[in-house]
Amino acid sequence: MNPEEKEFLRGCNQFKDYASIDEYIADIRRWLMLSSYHCSGEEAAKLTENPVRKKWIEESFENKEPAADIAADVGYFCG
Repeated sequence: MNPEEKEFLRGCNQFKDYASIDEYIADIRRWLMLSSYHCSGEEAAKLTENPVRKKWIEESFENKEPAADIAADVGYFCG
C-alpha cells in the first residue's frame, strides 16, 4: 500500500465535509478495496447497493459517522 492509500484510510476515521452522499459511498467502497477486507470494486459496489445496507449507509451519512466505521461493518459481509 502506498503512502497516499494509507493516508486515505486514516482520513476515513473522521467524517469529512462531503458534498454528497455519493462521495461518502465512494469512500466506503474505496476503503473496502484498500483495507484488509480486499473487496473487489464489484463486491464493494454490490455491498453498498444492497437496499438494507444502503438505507443504513444513508442514515450513517445523516448522522455524520466516519466512513471507516461504516465500511468496517459493511465489509464484514465481503467475500
